[in-house]
Amino acid sequence: MNRRESPLSGEQVKSFHDDGYLAVESVFDDRDLQPVIDEIDREVNRRAEALVATGTLSRAFTECGFERQLAHISTETDELAISIWNGVLSGPGIFHLISHPRLVDIAEVLCGPEIIASSVYRLRPKIPNYGYGAVPWHQDSGYFEPYCDSALVITAWVPLVDACEANGCLWVIPGSHRNPVVRHRLHESGKYLEIAKEDLPEGEAVACPVPKGGVLLMTNRTIHGSFQNTTDVVRWSMDLRYQSASLPTNAPITRLEKEELPSVEAGVPAACYPPEADFLVRSSARPAEVISTADAFDALRKRHKPAEVTNRWGVQWAAPKGQ
Repeated sequence: MNRRESPLSGEQVKSFHDDGYLAVESVFDDRDLQPVIDEIDREVNRRAEALVATGTLSRAFTECGFERQLAHISTETDELAISIWNGVLSGPGIFHLISHPRLVDIAEVLCGPEIIASSVYRLRPKIPNYGYGAVPWHQDSGYFEPYCDSALVITAWVPLVDACEANGCLWVIPGSHRNPVVRHRLHESGKYLEIAKEDLPEGEAVACPVPKGGVLLMTNRTIHGSFQNTTDVVRWSMDLRYQSASLPTNAPITRLEKEELPSVEAGVPAACYPPEADFLVRSSARPAEVISTADAFDALRKRHKPAEVTNRWGVQWAAPKGQ
């Protein structure tokens, strides 16, 4: 990346480090996002037709379109929403979004030139007035290996529709990233970790509306959450993660000097989030090892053998269903 053409101004970089978050508009245009939307649409339709065939769903509601179809389906069954909730898709549109040069340019400013992307992306359809719609206050580091608490792992939250307070944009507590990782507990839904009210730091929470095409950047220690969607449309979004290759990673790459290898004796984990596959998304030192095609991305995900993450909070997750 040409440093004279930085995608972030000095003021924006300072704001990110001071506040723990930064909203950046116009990172993507419709041509970047439409392939992702099309892939999600096809998968929702496929799964809906399967539920119709089993009698679980009365009809597929395909006429309702991307922003409303899943809302109508979820009035009859939550199976489809639960089955697609996390990062189960790995098509070309999703890969090209994760590896999009403008987004990776931003990651380079904050993480340096050797960049790991995680395939632990999350697909978030926030459905109107849906049981799992509200996500409690948490830090992403609450889900990661404790070893990586003091490191920087960037979350890039990408809305696929305009995200506002009414349909459930994210809220953050500015400056909360400057504190250590707070105690987390299992949310009553069994689906999330949460920070209890008494453990939240002082500070006023702020809403972070982001228009389609924009990105909300957060650190792994920034306390954030979202509330119910009170509109009649689904607030679709994805969250993507980036880190320096100097941190623990399970990406199949040559390690450079001072880049740590997993070590039980030294307490170095296989990755900051071992259950899912990391990959090298940009490198000047080992460009041949960058994952540069959707086929290679899909193959990496399929051959990855998940490893457990340290259960630092002693939680027992609710059994998944509908996968």
